[in-house]
Amino acid sequence: MNELHRLQLEDIVLGESFPWDIMDSFGRLLMRQGACVKNGAHAKEMVERGMYIEKSLYTKLPPVDINRISGGSNREPEPQLKAESVSVLHSINLAVQRLGVLFKNIRKFPDARANILEIVKILRTAIQLNEDLALASIQLNQESGDYGERHCVDTAILAIIVAQAMGKSSQEIDVLAAAALTMNISMRELQVKLQEQKTAVSDEDKLAIRNHPLDSIDILFEAGIEDAEWLLYVLLHHEHEDGSGYPVGNVKGEIPQIAKILTLADGFCARISSRGYRKSTLPSVALRDIFIENKSHADPALAAYFIKVLGLYPPGTFVQLKNRDIAIISHRGADHSSCIAHSLVKANGELYAAPIKRDTSQESYKIAEAIYPVEADVHVNLQQIWGTLASA
Repeated sequence: MNELHRLQLEDIVLGESFPWDIMDSFGRLLMRQGACVKNGAHAKEMVERGMYIEKSLYTKLPPVDINRISGGSNREPEPQLKAESVSVLHSINLAVQRLGVLFKNIRKFPDARANILEIVKILRTAIQLNEDLALASIQLNQESGDYGERHCVDTAILAIIVAQAMGKSSQEIDVLAAAALTMNISMRELQVKLQEQKTAVSDEDKLAIRNHPLDSIDILFEAGIEDAEWLLYVLLHHEHEDGSGYPVGNVKGEIPQIAKILTLADGFCARISSRGYRKSTLPSVALRDIFIENKSHADPALAAYFIKVLGLYPPGTFVQLKNRDIAIISHRGADHSSCIAHSLVKANGELYAAPIKRDTSQESYKIAEAIYPVEADVHVNLQQIWGTLASA
Protein backbone atom coordinates (compact mmCIF):
# COMPACT_ATOMS: atom_id res chain seq x y z
CA MET A 1 0.00 0.00 0.00
CA ASN A 2 1.23 3.49 -0.84
CA GLU A 3 2.19 5.80 2.04
CA LEU A 4 -0.82 7.76 3.33
CA HIS A 5 -1.20 11.36 4.53
CA ARG A 6 -3.79 12.21 7.19
CA LEU A 7 -5.95 15.22 6.35
CA GLN A 8 -6.58 18.08 8.79
CA LEU A 9 -9.55 20.45 9.03
CA GLU A 10 -7.56 23.09 7.11
CA ASP A 11 -7.49 20.75 4.10
CA ILE A 12 -11.28 20.75 3.84
CA VAL A 13 -13.16 23.49 2.01
CA LEU A 14 -16.80 23.11 3.01
CA GLY A 15 -19.09 22.51 0.04
CA GLU A 16 -16.25 22.01 -2.46
CA SER A 17 -15.29 18.72 -4.09
CA PHE A 18 -12.33 16.69 -2.90
CA PRO A 19 -9.65 16.36 -5.60
CA TRP A 20 -8.65 12.96 -4.16
CA ASP A 21 -10.14 9.60 -3.14
CA ILE A 22 -10.51 9.61 0.67
CA MET A 23 -9.47 6.47 2.58
CA ASP A 24 -9.28 5.20 6.14
CA SER A 25 -5.99 4.33 7.84
CA PHE A 26 -6.05 0.86 6.23
CA GLY A 27 -6.40 2.30 2.72
CA ARG A 28 -10.06 1.38 2.39
CA LEU A 29 -12.14 3.80 0.32
CA LEU A 30 -14.40 6.14 2.31
CA MET A 31 -15.30 8.79 -0.26
CA ARG A 32 -14.57 9.01 -3.97
CA GLN A 33 -12.92 12.00 -5.64
CA GLY A 34 -15.58 14.65 -6.25
CA ALA A 35 -17.44 14.06 -2.98
CA CYS A 36 -17.70 16.94 -0.51
CA VAL A 37 -18.42 17.76 3.13
CA LYS A 38 -21.00 20.49 3.63
CA ASN A 39 -20.94 21.33 7.34
CA GLY A 40 -18.33 21.85 10.04
CA ALA A 41 -19.66 19.22 12.44
CA HIS A 42 -19.43 16.51 9.78
CA ALA A 43 -15.92 17.69 8.81
CA LYS A 44 -14.74 17.57 12.41
CA GLU A 45 -16.22 14.08 12.90
CA MET A 46 -14.56 12.78 9.73
CA VAL A 47 -11.16 14.25 10.62
CA GLU A 48 -11.28 12.83 14.16
CA ARG A 49 -12.15 9.42 12.73
CA GLY A 50 -9.31 9.67 10.24
CA MET A 51 -9.31 10.77 6.60
CA TYR A 52 -6.33 9.78 4.47
CA ILE A 53 -5.09 10.29 0.92
CA GLU A 54 -2.06 9.01 -0.93
CA LYS A 55 0.85 11.11 0.33
CA SER A 56 2.19 11.62 -3.19
CA LEU A 57 -1.04 13.45 -4.11
CA TYR A 58 -1.05 15.91 -1.22
CA THR A 59 0.70 18.68 -3.16
CA LYS A 60 -2.37 18.88 -5.41
CA LEU A 61 -4.29 21.75 -3.82
CA PRO A 62 -8.07 21.83 -3.72
CA PRO A 63 -9.88 23.70 -6.48
CA VAL A 64 -10.75 27.30 -5.56
CA ASP A 65 -13.30 29.82 -6.70
CA ILE A 66 -11.31 32.96 -7.55
CA ASN A 67 -14.42 35.15 -7.37
CA ARG A 68 -15.04 34.04 -3.79
CA ILE A 69 -11.47 34.78 -2.73
CA SER A 70 -11.33 38.11 -4.50
CA GLY A 71 -14.58 39.38 -3.09
CA GLY A 72 -17.13 38.30 -5.74
CA SER A 73 -20.74 38.66 -4.61
CA ASN A 74 -22.56 35.90 -6.51
CA ARG A 75 -22.10 33.20 -3.86
CA GLU A 76 -23.48 32.71 -0.40
CA PRO A 77 -20.93 33.23 2.40
CA GLU A 78 -18.86 30.11 2.97
CA PRO A 79 -19.65 28.27 6.21
CA GLN A 80 -16.86 28.80 8.76
CA LEU A 81 -15.36 26.11 10.95
CA LYS A 82 -15.44 26.94 14.65
CA ALA A 83 -12.29 28.63 15.91
CA GLU A 84 -11.65 25.96 18.55
CA SER A 85 -11.57 23.27 15.84
CA VAL A 86 -8.61 24.70 13.92
CA SER A 87 -4.96 25.22 14.83
CA VAL A 88 -3.48 28.60 13.89
CA LEU A 89 0.04 27.21 13.96
CA HIS A 90 -0.85 24.19 11.83
CA SER A 91 -2.48 26.49 9.28
CA ILE A 92 0.64 28.68 9.10
CA ASN A 93 2.90 25.64 8.79
CA LEU A 94 0.63 24.29 6.06
CA ALA A 95 0.98 27.61 4.20
CA VAL A 96 4.78 27.40 4.46
CA GLN A 97 4.74 23.81 3.20
CA ARG A 98 2.46 24.55 0.26
CA LEU A 99 4.42 27.65 -0.69
CA GLY A 100 7.60 25.55 -0.74
CA VAL A 101 5.99 23.06 -3.12
CA LEU A 102 4.77 25.92 -5.30
CA PHE A 103 8.18 27.63 -5.39
CA LYS A 104 9.82 24.43 -6.59
CA ASN A 105 7.22 23.62 -9.23
CA ILE A 106 5.47 26.87 -10.16
CA ARG A 107 5.94 26.42 -13.91
CA LYS A 108 4.25 23.00 -13.68
CA PHE A 109 1.15 24.11 -11.77
CA PRO A 110 -1.91 24.36 -14.05
CA ASP A 111 -3.17 27.41 -12.15
CA ALA A 112 -0.48 28.95 -9.99
CA ARG A 113 -2.61 32.02 -9.33
CA ALA A 114 -5.41 30.00 -7.73
CA ASN A 115 -2.94 28.01 -5.65
CA ILE A 116 -1.30 31.15 -4.29
CA LEU A 117 -4.66 32.70 -3.45
CA GLU A 118 -5.61 29.50 -1.64
CA ILE A 119 -2.53 29.96 0.58
CA VAL A 120 -3.64 33.56 1.19
CA LYS A 121 -6.99 32.21 2.33
CA ILE A 122 -5.32 29.79 4.76
CA LEU A 123 -3.34 32.65 6.31
CA ARG A 124 -6.32 34.98 6.57
CA THR A 125 -8.28 32.25 8.35
CA ALA A 126 -5.40 31.69 10.80
CA ILE A 127 -5.18 35.42 11.53
CA GLN A 128 -8.93 35.64 12.03
CA LEU A 129 -8.72 32.88 14.64
CA ASN A 130 -6.00 34.56 16.74
CA GLU A 131 -4.00 37.59 15.61
CA ASP A 132 -1.67 37.48 18.60
CA LEU A 133 -0.62 33.90 17.95
CA ALA A 134 -0.19 34.62 14.24
CA LEU A 135 2.11 37.54 15.11
CA ALA A 136 3.97 35.45 17.71
CA SER A 137 4.67 32.80 15.08
CA ILE A 138 6.88 35.28 13.22
CA GLN A 139 9.41 35.12 16.07
CA LEU A 140 8.68 31.70 17.58
CA ASN A 141 8.12 29.50 14.53
CA GLN A 142 11.32 30.13 12.60
CA GLU A 143 12.11 26.43 12.27
CA SER A 144 8.91 25.64 10.37
CA GLY A 145 10.59 25.56 6.95
CA ASP A 146 13.30 27.03 4.78
CA TYR A 147 13.91 30.72 5.39
CA GLY A 148 12.72 31.73 1.91
CA GLU A 149 9.18 30.37 2.27
CA ARG A 150 8.88 31.17 5.95
CA HIS A 151 9.95 34.79 5.51
CA CYS A 152 7.38 35.33 2.77
CA VAL A 153 4.64 33.83 4.95
CA ASP A 154 5.76 35.96 7.93
CA THR A 155 5.69 39.08 5.75
CA ALA A 156 2.23 38.20 4.45
CA ILE A 157 0.91 37.72 8.01
CA LEU A 158 2.14 41.12 9.18
CA ALA A 159 1.05 42.87 5.97
CA ILE A 160 -2.46 41.39 6.24
CA ILE A 161 -2.87 42.48 9.87
CA VAL A 162 -1.65 46.04 9.17
CA ALA A 163 -3.85 46.33 6.06
CA GLN A 164 -6.87 45.13 8.04
CA ALA A 165 -6.14 47.72 10.75
CA MET A 166 -6.10 50.37 8.02
CA GLY A 167 -9.48 49.27 6.71
CA LYS A 168 -8.25 48.06 3.33
CA SER A 169 -10.72 46.08 1.23
CA SER A 170 -10.65 42.28 1.13
CA GLN A 171 -9.51 42.33 -2.48
CA GLU A 172 -6.67 44.77 -1.71
CA ILE A 173 -5.54 42.55 1.15
CA ASP A 174 -5.60 39.43 -1.04
CA VAL A 175 -3.41 41.06 -3.69
CA LEU A 176 -1.04 42.43 -1.03
CA ALA A 177 -0.68 39.00 0.59
CA ALA A 178 -0.19 37.29 -2.78
CA ALA A 179 2.60 39.75 -3.60
CA ALA A 180 4.21 39.10 -0.20
CA LEU A 181 4.16 35.34 -0.78
CA THR A 182 5.80 35.64 -4.22
CA MET A 183 8.08 38.68 -3.93
CA ASN A 184 11.23 36.53 -3.56
CA ILE A 185 10.33 33.58 -5.76
CA SER A 186 13.38 34.10 -7.98
CA MET A 187 15.88 33.89 -5.13
CA ARG A 188 14.67 30.89 -3.16
CA GLU A 189 17.89 28.91 -3.59
CA LEU A 190 20.01 31.97 -2.83
CA GLN A 191 18.09 32.58 0.40
CA VAL A 192 18.68 28.99 1.51
CA LYS A 193 22.38 29.47 0.81
CA LEU A 194 22.56 32.79 2.64
CA GLN A 195 20.71 31.39 5.64
CA GLU A 196 23.61 28.99 6.27
CA GLN A 197 26.39 31.33 5.16
CA LYS A 198 28.70 32.68 7.86
CA THR A 199 30.65 35.11 5.66
CA ALA A 200 29.70 38.43 4.06
CA VAL A 201 27.49 38.43 0.98
CA SER A 202 29.51 38.27 -2.27
CA ASP A 203 29.25 40.87 -5.05
CA GLU A 204 27.65 38.26 -7.32
CA ASP A 205 24.98 37.48 -4.72
CA LYS A 206 24.43 41.20 -4.11
CA LEU A 207 23.64 41.62 -7.81
CA ALA A 208 21.17 38.72 -7.71
CA ILE A 209 19.51 40.30 -4.68
CA ARG A 210 19.28 43.67 -6.44
CA ASN A 211 17.67 42.12 -9.52
CA HIS A 212 15.34 39.69 -7.78
CA PRO A 213 12.15 41.83 -8.04
CA LEU A 214 12.51 41.88 -11.84
CA ASP A 215 13.40 38.19 -11.98
CA SER A 216 10.44 37.31 -9.75
CA ILE A 217 8.06 39.17 -12.06
CA ASP A 218 9.40 37.19 -15.03
CA ILE A 219 8.76 33.88 -13.25
CA LEU A 220 5.25 34.91 -12.18
CA PHE A 221 4.39 36.09 -15.69
CA GLU A 222 5.62 32.79 -17.16
CA ALA A 223 3.38 31.00 -14.64
CA GLY A 224 0.36 32.84 -16.03
CA ILE A 225 0.05 35.53 -13.35
CA GLU A 226 -0.72 38.77 -15.16
CA ASP A 227 -2.43 40.82 -12.42
CA ALA A 228 -0.98 44.30 -12.88
CA GLU A 229 -1.17 45.38 -9.23
CA TRP A 230 0.24 42.09 -7.94
CA LEU A 231 3.25 42.33 -10.26
CA LEU A 232 3.68 46.04 -9.51
CA TYR A 233 3.88 45.43 -5.76
CA VAL A 234 6.49 42.70 -6.30
CA LEU A 235 8.51 45.12 -8.45
CA LEU A 236 8.32 47.96 -5.92
CA HIS A 237 8.84 46.10 -2.64
CA HIS A 238 12.41 47.42 -2.31
CA GLU A 239 11.86 50.85 -3.86
CA HIS A 240 11.63 54.18 -2.03
CA GLU A 241 10.33 57.50 -3.24
CA ASP A 242 13.65 59.19 -2.38
CA GLY A 243 15.36 57.00 -5.00
CA SER A 244 17.36 54.95 -2.50
CA GLY A 245 15.77 51.59 -3.33
CA TYR A 246 16.23 48.96 -6.03
CA PRO A 247 16.10 47.57 -8.73
CA VAL A 248 15.17 50.84 -10.47
CA GLY A 249 16.34 53.24 -7.78
CA ASN A 250 14.55 56.24 -9.26
CA VAL A 251 10.85 55.52 -9.26
CA LYS A 252 8.79 58.13 -11.10
CA GLY A 253 5.50 58.94 -9.41
CA GLU A 254 4.12 58.04 -6.01
CA ILE A 255 4.56 54.48 -4.76
CA PRO A 256 1.15 52.93 -3.96
CA GLN A 257 0.42 52.65 -0.25
CA ILE A 258 -0.14 48.88 -0.55
CA ALA A 259 3.39 48.50 -1.93
CA LYS A 260 4.72 50.54 1.01
CA ILE A 261 2.97 48.21 3.47
CA LEU A 262 4.72 45.28 1.78
CA THR A 263 8.10 47.03 1.93
CA LEU A 264 7.80 47.78 5.64
CA ALA A 265 6.48 44.33 6.57
CA ASP A 266 9.30 42.72 4.57
CA GLY A 267 11.92 44.89 6.27
CA PHE A 268 10.60 44.30 9.77
CA CYS A 269 10.32 40.52 9.41
CA ALA A 270 13.80 40.32 7.88
CA ARG A 271 15.32 42.27 10.77
CA ILE A 272 13.83 40.15 13.54
CA SER A 273 14.83 36.86 11.86
CA SER A 274 18.30 35.44 12.44
CA ARG A 275 20.43 34.68 9.40
CA GLY A 276 23.66 32.74 9.02
CA TYR A 277 25.68 35.93 8.47
CA ARG A 278 23.93 38.16 11.06
CA LYS A 279 21.85 37.83 14.22
CA SER A 280 18.29 38.99 14.64
CA THR A 281 17.36 42.36 16.13
CA LEU A 282 14.79 43.07 18.81
CA PRO A 283 11.38 44.19 17.49
CA SER A 284 11.71 47.63 19.09
CA VAL A 285 15.11 48.07 17.44
CA ALA A 286 13.72 46.93 14.08
CA LEU A 287 10.93 49.51 14.33
CA ARG A 288 13.45 52.22 15.22
CA ASP A 289 15.65 51.27 12.26
CA ILE A 290 12.74 51.39 9.85
CA PHE A 291 10.87 54.46 11.04
CA ILE A 292 13.47 56.69 12.72
CA GLU A 293 16.88 56.01 11.21
CA ASN A 294 15.32 55.63 7.73
CA LYS A 295 12.64 58.30 8.18
CA SER A 296 13.53 59.92 4.83
CA HIS A 297 11.58 57.17 3.06
CA ALA A 298 9.23 55.96 5.82
CA ASP A 299 5.62 57.07 5.56
CA PRO A 300 4.61 58.54 8.99
CA ALA A 301 1.00 57.42 8.53
CA LEU A 302 2.11 53.83 7.96
CA ALA A 303 4.54 54.03 10.85
CA ALA A 304 1.63 54.79 13.16
CA TYR A 305 -0.28 51.70 12.02
CA PHE A 306 2.73 49.39 12.31
CA ILE A 307 3.42 50.66 15.83
CA LYS A 308 -0.27 50.30 16.70
CA VAL A 309 -0.33 46.70 15.44
CA LEU A 310 3.02 45.61 16.87
CA GLY A 311 3.68 47.85 19.86
CA LEU A 312 7.12 47.86 21.45
CA TYR A 313 6.71 44.24 22.53
CA PRO A 314 4.83 42.22 19.89
CA PRO A 315 3.54 38.75 20.82
CA GLY A 316 6.44 36.32 20.76
CA THR A 317 8.93 38.77 22.29
CA PHE A 318 11.02 37.61 25.25
CA VAL A 319 11.11 40.11 28.11
CA GLN A 320 12.42 40.46 31.63
CA LEU A 321 9.80 41.63 34.11
CA LYS A 322 10.32 43.94 37.07
CA ASN A 323 10.27 40.91 39.42
CA ARG A 324 13.17 39.54 37.27
CA ASP A 325 11.12 36.73 35.73
CA ILE A 326 11.92 35.91 32.12
CA ALA A 327 8.64 35.87 30.24
CA ILE A 328 7.18 35.92 26.77
CA ILE A 329 4.55 38.32 25.49
CA SER A 330 1.44 36.38 24.52
CA HIS A 331 -1.25 39.03 23.98
CA ARG A 332 -1.24 42.71 23.14
CA GLY A 333 -2.95 45.26 25.36
CA ALA A 334 -4.33 48.74 24.86
CA ASP A 335 -0.73 50.01 24.94
CA HIS A 336 2.79 48.64 25.40
CA SER A 337 2.49 48.82 29.21
CA SER A 338 -0.58 46.58 29.43
CA CYS A 339 0.42 43.41 27.59
CA ILE A 340 -0.21 39.91 28.83
CA ALA A 341 2.97 37.91 29.38
CA HIS A 342 3.65 34.36 30.53
CA SER A 343 6.54 33.85 32.94
CA LEU A 344 8.83 30.97 31.98
CA VAL A 345 11.91 31.37 34.23
CA LYS A 346 12.05 32.51 37.85
CA ALA A 347 14.41 35.22 39.09
CA ASN A 348 16.71 32.49 40.50
CA GLY A 349 16.99 30.78 37.12
CA GLU A 350 14.62 27.91 37.85
CA LEU A 351 11.97 27.04 35.28
CA TYR A 352 8.32 27.33 36.17
CA ALA A 353 6.53 23.98 35.92
CA ALA A 354 4.14 25.68 33.50
CA PRO A 355 3.97 29.23 32.13
CA ILE A 356 2.40 31.69 34.60
CA LYS A 357 0.12 34.39 33.20
CA ARG A 358 1.16 37.95 34.12
CA ASP A 359 -0.60 41.27 33.59
CA THR A 360 2.21 43.72 32.79
CA SER A 361 0.09 46.69 33.87
CA GLN A 362 0.64 45.53 37.47
CA GLU A 363 3.63 47.10 39.18
CA SER A 364 5.55 43.91 40.02
CA TYR A 365 5.09 42.53 36.51
CA LYS A 366 5.93 45.63 34.49
CA ILE A 367 8.26 45.00 31.56
CA ALA A 368 11.84 45.96 32.41
CA GLU A 369 13.31 45.23 28.99
CA ALA A 370 13.10 43.06 25.92
CA ILE A 371 15.75 40.37 25.61
CA TYR A 372 17.07 38.17 22.82
CA PRO A 373 15.94 34.53 22.63
CA VAL A 374 19.52 33.38 23.21
CA GLU A 375 19.52 35.31 26.50
CA ALA A 376 16.24 33.73 27.55
CA ASP A 377 17.67 30.29 26.72
CA VAL A 378 14.36 28.51 27.31
CA HIS A 379 12.12 26.29 25.23
CA VAL A 380 8.60 27.62 24.77
CA ASN A 381 5.73 25.15 24.62
CA LEU A 382 3.27 27.23 22.61
CA GLN A 383 0.32 24.99 23.47
CA GLN A 384 0.81 25.71 27.18
CA ILE A 385 0.21 29.38 26.38
CA TRP A 386 -2.25 29.40 23.47
CA GLY A 387 -3.84 25.97 23.87
CA THR A 388 -4.90 23.83 20.90
CA LEU A 389 -4.72 26.84 18.58
CA ALA A 390 -0.94 26.38 18.79
CA SER A 391 -0.84 22.67 17.98
CA ALA A 392 1.53 22.05 15.08
